[in-house]
Amino acid sequence: MLKPVGNKTDEYRGYLQALDDFAITELLAKLSDYCEPLEKETLAAVLISQLAQSLDSELIANYVSAIAQSQQYSLAALLHQKFSPDAVDLPIDFPETAKTPRFLYGDRLRWLGSDTDWGTAIGRFYSFAPHLCRWNWCYLIWLSKDSPSAAWTSADIAWEEDLEPIEGSQVL
Repeated sequence: MLKPVGNKTDEYRGYLQALDDFAITELLAKLSDYCEPLEKETLAAVLISQLAQSLDSELIANYVSAIAQSQQYSLAALLHQKFSPDAVDLPIDFPETAKTPRFLYGDRLRWLGSDTDWGTAIGRFYSFAPHLCRWNWCYLIWLSKDSPSAAWTSADIAWEEDLEPIEGSQVL
């Protein structure tokens, strides 16, 4: 097992940062509740090795897909979500259990954040949102001619949680 150098050099700080970045510090802290200091390092090494050997290729592919499709979502949020290949099938009880769409056709909406596009909702569909690991409403937005992206496209799609009403618009 690698041991950090004794003085606080840049390498030592880098070593500590790497432990923190890869959640090994958190793992060691949790293992402290169950075993002695020498045992926890051995147990951590065994658990990490076991994790590497038991990686599910389909699960990894789902994580990679979710990360690629939604760069704005933090890795921390993805770590707490479970991806199931079965989840991408339309729910058996659709539409009874689907939440009511938040926006109606004709609602004037904009993307969350500053300097974003805006327009009018002209359609919606229910689809699996990989970044949320669940089904959600997605909207087709006819862009305003003054919207930044209107220079190259007339319409765009957005997930419900990425939109907000423009002030003065009626929303359910």
